[in-house]
Amino acid sequence: MASGKKKDFRIISSKKRRKKGLAEWLVTGAILITITAIASSLFFYFRPFTLEDVANFAYSVSGYVSEQLATIQEKGIEWFSAKIIRNSSQIPEEKDVPLSPGIKDEQFAGNIVPYLDHTTDLGQASDFSAEPVYLAQEDSIFTFMLDTALGPMLYYSQGDIRWKDYLYGGQDPISSYGCGPVCVAMIINSFSSTSIDPIGMADWSAANGGYARHSGSYHSLIPDSLSSFGLQVESVTDRSVEHVSELLRTNHILVALMGRGSLTQNGHFIIIAQLCANGNVYIADPANYENCTKEWELQLLMDELKDANDSGAPLWAVSLPTKTE
Repeated sequence: MASGKKKDFRIISSKKRRKKGLAEWLVTGAILITITAIASSLFFYFRPFTLEDVANFAYSVSGYVSEQLATIQEKGIEWFSAKIIRNSSQIPEEKDVPLSPGIKDEQFAGNIVPYLDHTTDLGQASDFSAEPVYLAQEDSIFTFMLDTALGPMLYYSQGDIRWKDYLYGGQDPISSYGCGPVCVAMIINSFSSTSIDPIGMADWSAANGGYARHSGSYHSLIPDSLSSFGLQVESVTDRSVEHVSELLRTNHILVALMGRGSLTQNGHFIIIAQLCANGNVYIADPANYENCTKEWELQLLMDELKDANDSGAPLWAVSLPTKTE
């Protein structure tokens, strides 16, 4: 009985092997037929050829492929370079305008500086990371103007290659800790009689008690620096949307110390630059130029001001000095 079962098993196994072998032969035959057909087609299409013909054909194909790859690489580099330049400078060709007489920057003297293109995109807390960040691209120089309630203002970025690695107070890079001096440098350079850039402003701050080691700037930097350079600055204690909007309508810009929220996790100086027709505002964010292109709800910004009240913080109104006869 046992041997009969074994015999049956061998018979079944043998049948399976025969079926598998037939399938393999069919597949192998199909492959051979396909290869033969392709080879025959190539033979009759290209005519009988010698080894020299094969070498020449291979050389031609190699040259063509190399040429196409070089073209693709060249165009790719041109596209990528143009994208970096446009992203880092935000150059709208149709909006080039001369420098305002109040703006003093040796690099742009006598040149055309474009205005930043604004959008109607609404800035929201969910759109941004917790910490201010500057552009990831290396070697970026930010050159554009912003409309403000006081007039055209030359934008400065903490991530600008000209000063991002400069040590504020001799210890902290401007890229991470320089929002205070960069903000006031924008205002002073654009609306006072003094030419100054973020490096000069960082040095001024360190020499005049505005630098806070590993923390950025003391709040006193805002009123002390702006008043020292001839601008009018006052603390805004009524931070209602109605009052702040009225200040923007009446030729004021505002320096705001932001707390944890849409723009920072700890503390960050920005400029509230301009009121939109719909009641939103545009800002100048020294840590992220993309934030400057968006509209922001004024109430959101007021709600996210840092809980601080020393030196007039967290909100200051800045205006031009009153002309005297």
